[in-house]
Amino acid sequence: MTVHKTQKIRPQLSRLQRCFAYKKRSTSVVRDERGFSLIEIMVAVSLFAVVMTISVGSLLSLIEANRKAQALNSVINNLNFALENMSRNIRVGNTYHCSTSTSVPANLDTTQDCSNGGVLFAFEGNSGDTASPADQIVYRFINSRIEKSIDGGTTFVAITASEVTIDEMKFYTVGTTRGDTSQPRVVMTIQGTAGISSRAQTSFNLQTTVSQRVLDL
Repeated sequence: MTVHKTQKIRPQLSRLQRCFAYKKRSTSVVRDERGFSLIEIMVAVSLFAVVMTISVGSLLSLIEANRKAQALNSVINNLNFALENMSRNIRVGNTYHCSTSTSVPANLDTTQDCSNGGVLFAFEGNSGDTASPADQIVYRFINSRIEKSIDGGTTFVAITASEVTIDEMKFYTVGTTRGDTSQPRVVMTIQGTAGISSRAQTSFNLQTTVSQRVLDL
């Protein structure tokens, strides 16, 4: 009788043990698949915000640096264009006249040297009228800029950008006397700074030599 009861109880115990083990495994699986806690999410979001802030800051700095570089390049191109235009006009001109004063002289249509350097340079253009001084082309350095006149110095227009600050400019002119042994020649020297702001500036020191194309006989 006792043996029969024991055999009858064992299957029930076995079923209880299997049920308990299944519940234990189910609980373990649920615990393993649980989500992130609030603290973990806050830490992850904070790290993401820090990384994004640094990345965006670096990107904005690169964009700003590129913008300043393009603006500075535009300023330098303006200066190069002004010098190239001056050199081309002077080369095909004649009757070189140099002066140490920024005021337009009365004898603008006569030749004059400036072996020690001047701040005003005038000449007859390639298609100008040699009988009239009113069409002389004049370049001068004044108020940290280069100005140009095409009506004999009556009106002047700045040919360098406001972002270009010229500290010193000289026209060294020799050989202007007609019939001498040397060809008229002018050496232009320019020193200054260029930039769109005080933090984005570059210094320049330029020199170019131009000889009159027409033979000085």
